[in-house]
Amino acid sequence: MTAALPPTLAAAVLGALALLACARLLWWQRRAPSAVRARPWRLALLLAAQPAWAVLLFFALHPPARSVSPEVLVVLTAGSSAAQARDAEGIAVALPEAPPLPAARRVPDLATALRLYPQAGTIRVVGDGLPPRDRDTLGGRRLRFEPPPAAPGLAASAWPAAPVAGDALRVSGRAEAVPGGRVELLDPAGVRVDAAALDADGGFRLDAPVFAVGPATFRLRLLGADGARFEEAALPVSAQAPPAPRLHLLAGAPNAETRFLRRWATDAGLPLRARVALGGGMALGDAAAVPDARSLAQTDALVLDSRAWGGLGAGGRAAMLSAVEAGMGLIVRADAPPAALPGLWTPGFRAEGGAGTVALAWPQGGLADLAALRARLGAGSADAPFDADAAQAPPPALVRRALRVAGADAVPLGADATGAPWAWWRPHGLGRVLVWTPQDSYRLVLAGRADLHAELWREAVAAVARPRAVDATRIDAPAFVDERVALCGLGEGAEVETPDGHRDPLWIDPRSGDARCAGFWPRRTGWHRVVDGAAPALFHVFPADALPGVRAAALREATAALACTGADCAQLAPASAGVAAPRGPAWPWWLAWLALAGALWAFERSRFGRRTGAGG
Repeated sequence: MTAALPPTLAAAVLGALALLACARLLWWQRRAPSAVRARPWRLALLLAAQPAWAVLLFFALHPPARSVSPEVLVVLTAGSSAAQARDAEGIAVALPEAPPLPAARRVPDLATALRLYPQAGTIRVVGDGLPPRDRDTLGGRRLRFEPPPAAPGLAASAWPAAPVAGDALRVSGRAEAVPGGRVELLDPAGVRVDAAALDADGGFRLDAPVFAVGPATFRLRLLGADGARFEEAALPVSAQAPPAPRLHLLAGAPNAETRFLRRWATDAGLPLRARVALGGGMALGDAAAVPDARSLAQTDALVLDSRAWGGLGAGGRAAMLSAVEAGMGLIVRADAPPAALPGLWTPGFRAEGGAGTVALAWPQGGLADLAALRARLGAGSADAPFDADAAQAPPPALVRRALRVAGADAVPLGADATGAPWAWWRPHGLGRVLVWTPQDSYRLVLAGRADLHAELWREAVAAVARPRAVDATRIDAPAFVDERVALCGLGEGAEVETPDGHRDPLWIDPRSGDARCAGFWPRRTGWHRVVDGAAPALFHVFPADALPGVRAAALREATAALACTGADCAQLAPASAGVAAPRGPAWPWWLAWLALAGALWAFERSRFGRRTGAGG
């Protein structure tokens, strides 16, 4: 009941009690026989303790407010602590994401806090950082950011939310404070498809094949140095049907490289037209010796060898380069010296060497994990079962043309174990020209590593193929419950279908222009479908507590980008007369009052300071 008294009334009541206590002591001292009276120092100590007792009880009931500078606004976010709120050297406010902090005023957002305290010139952010809704409200004020130490676990992860079926899912990221740790990538069936040790900075890169179209959930597992599971995160993806590039193959003579290249294109489902010259005017395939302009306009990537390039003649080569300028990709297999490739070189894309061949040492760091290899290569068949020994053996050493492409326009595509590139491309108009030097990539298939052969040629074709416009919704990933997600590339009347079948309309922001973006605030976890006049798209919504380390690291990075640096941070807002902050904690005053009350009780009942003639 006393705690509900206003400060003035409480002070009056406690002051009266202290005066009554002092009067009682003096009355007792006067009425007591001289033989039992307290000595002067004891009486003085008891009299001084009464107002001290009353003062401590008053501050326990009404803790004093500290005077702080109104020019500094301390913003407490997720990850902040009560100690940081108590020690704030400015007006302390807590955003909704901050834990319960009685020493700070709770506000719904930073804009509200700035309206309450317009005199604040410096914003001091404590904790993980500002959420997206608060990053555009600083209004030119200086921001000083003081993040907490990163918690052990995943701090960053990136993966494509909509990979192409038949391609590889590439996952990268970073872990904090997990020395000697490892990461594993599991496919939707729970089979380990890749594994790697964390590098010195905690970074990692993994990849896995994506076979089927549709939604699927891979899993990323972080292991400690002892092999124990440290953290596991879901990686939902919605695999898209591949826009298969239309491939055109010309070969001046039959050979194993051409044969296995045709087999790869057929197995990958690529629309293929081919012509293999047999000599004497005879050829295999359904393509013309010199494709016409219409055929080239319907080709996304053209692959030919040196003999086929030379057999085109000057006019045919000019037609090829004109098609490349219009957007077609051109891959030239350099299986002869550079002189056999006239018209291909430019001052910014010039050949050096090319006489003979050299070994192509396969890059180290391939998969040694048997489970991952089995997941990539398949279980085999009765005629050709999975061979564990062959799968784990190092890939065979290949041979490449001793050719180096130099110049300002040359962009390397791949490199061997020594770091020497084996292919280069250059832009030409809207398309690209690639020079390919490996001579016997088919040996990878013969060694049981068809996956490596497919990966080589898939990257080569993808690097130069004519871009195909895909009318699909672009989605910010990952998305979390109750947080805004931006959906772009929308058609008219677009809607989002939630996991329970409910549809929410989307309103395109006119300020987004041709991007045609809209904001959506998901309320449920799981797969959501964007339905509009274009191509439907799926996106996954995570629970609010998913990927805590990744989300905290993203907040820190985004807030740090807004913070001042160097001398700007040293120039804090000037001091002023100060304002009263919310009252401080009461527990120190309660402890002090309780200690004094206990000591006073024991002292009054002791014989210290009584005259020697005192009895009982």
